[in-house]
Amino acid sequence: MVFFGALHIFNFSCGITLSVLSYWLTDNPLEPTRATLFLATVVATSLCAQAWGYFIGSNTPTKIAVFIGPVLACLFSVFGFCLALRDTPTAFKWLHHVSYFRAGFHVAVHSVYGLNRTKMHCAKEYCHYRTPSTFLAEMDMSTVDVGANMAIVLSTTVLMHILTCTSLWYRLNKR
Repeated sequence: MVFFGALHIFNFSCGITLSVLSYWLTDNPLEPTRATLFLATVVATSLCAQAWGYFIGSNTPTKIAVFIGPVLACLFSVFGFCLALRDTPTAFKWLHHVSYFRAGFHVAVHSVYGLNRTKMHCAKEYCHYRTPSTFLAEMDMSTVDVGANMAIVLSTTVLMHILTCTSLWYRLNKR
């Protein structure tokens, strides 16, 4: 159990380091609310992906886990943020709604370009995305429910940890 705590701390610190550096290097506004929301979203989504990894790794043989993990990640990302909901086939619309990739991505993009961000600097005469609301509208993210999306990410994380612990307990006690 201590090992898993150390992995969480390592993932948490790596996520914070990457987020702070990428946010700062991309010259985003250093507003506390915006930067904190971005940081929290990236770290929460990273911990959710780690929880999925624990679940897959504890329930499948290693040779299969290294295949299933990336396939599920691709599935969640394709139906999360590569396809808009209007372009998603009807049979896969449910994946759009449960995808923690999509939820985390939407909140991260909203934290950078939403929250009434002022016009962005542009050295050219015409910049299509000078107004962040234009970008959000074209990405179909004008109305992002931050609370609901963070709830998806956090509840998926908790669910995956519970399922991992339950499956490990069952496997150890089924004798």
